[in-house]
Amino acid sequence: MFSPEHLVTLQAVVEEGSVLAAADRLRCTPSAVSQQLGRLQQHVAQPIMVRRGRSNVPTDAAAVLVRLAEQVQALDEQARAELERLEGRVFGDMTSASFPTGLRALLLPAASALRRNHPELQLTLRELTPEQSVAAVRRGEVDVAVTHDWTDRHVPVQGGVRSQPLGLDTVDLVLRADHAVPVGPHGVDLGDLDGQTWIDETPGVFSDWLLAALDSRRLTYRVGAVVEHLGSRLSLVADGFGIALLPRLGRIDLPAGVVARSLVGAPTRRVHAVHREQSEERPAVQASLAALRRSWRESVDH
Repeated sequence: MFSPEHLVTLQAVVEEGSVLAAADRLRCTPSAVSQQLGRLQQHVAQPIMVRRGRSNVPTDAAAVLVRLAEQVQALDEQARAELERLEGRVFGDMTSASFPTGLRALLLPAASALRRNHPELQLTLRELTPEQSVAAVRRGEVDVAVTHDWTDRHVPVQGGVRSQPLGLDTVDLVLRADHAVPVGPHGVDLGDLDGQTWIDETPGVFSDWLLAALDSRRLTYRVGAVVEHLGSRLSLVADGFGIALLPRLGRIDLPAGVVARSLVGAPTRRVHAVHREQSEERPAVQASLAALRRSWRESVDH
């Protein structure tokens, strides 16, 4: 019988593209990864990785074994779900992840409720981008994740991963109260924001929408700062350095003198709870999904 550990190691090497990256993912040394690949190849009695140029590439035999690894993981997940249901209680390890504002507004309240209602559940929380979360869920490193994408730009979810919608989150314009911009009955029109200095975030769905919208309207603009941390962006807005976009979900208190204005045709992001299909019947996963839905209902008005 093939060792599940060896199969998971091969899967990591194939998906990550190198022994070094696989070792980082598996939290072990590259030497340990190479040794496990060597033992697996001996058991298979045919090459599973071959040298091509400067890289090692998987063979057809490796593709067969990776499919087997995925099936083994699915069976493991199914067995865990059935065993936990036999107990009739919520317990065990549960790792959840989210992007920053989702962590603040949804995951933390959900985790608090889970700790209170299910003290035998051991929770681990991680802050990850939506793309990182989906990949971590697929690999089995995260059980439930909160992700987001735009209504017209979806983060692909496949490979045994299921996405359940939580709701829609609208983005507003944030600026100093004394920053003069035209405000119509439905809010600020982006077309009236020619010549502005923007405080942008690192590349991602917010930044992509903003820059594409400005360019499509042929507006002149300057990106005066690229800042990931929400608090730092708000500090720059409060200082009059520029204007920025801010989602309503998980919004922290605005600094004195800073206001949020609705945008005409504002970008709207979809917020999801993501998990592996085979884990859906686990009581811990069901409890986590229910807690996230409750957190959404109790969050700011969307």
